[in-house]
Amino acid sequence: MGRFFFDIYDGVELRDDVGRDMEDGAILRAEALKAVTHLAAAEAEDARETTLVLTVRDEGGNRRLKVRLVCQVEEF
Repeated sequence: MGRFFFDIYDGVELRDDVGRDMEDGAILRAEALKAVTHLAAAEAEDARETTLVLTVRDEGGNRRLKVRLVCQVEEF
């Protein structure tokens, strides 16, 4: 188990200074995907196009995972 930090970029960088304790591997990946899809759903309500990047760092500052999600809404 380790402490991981979830930094978000959606045009503005929001650095996670608190972090959370969790297992590495599949659990970390699942939490990152859950966080970025939740944020994308909120962003998509107000925008037609959005790109979110979530970067997960460990306690040493090493990047462990990056999730990039592009959402485009086309209304006809």
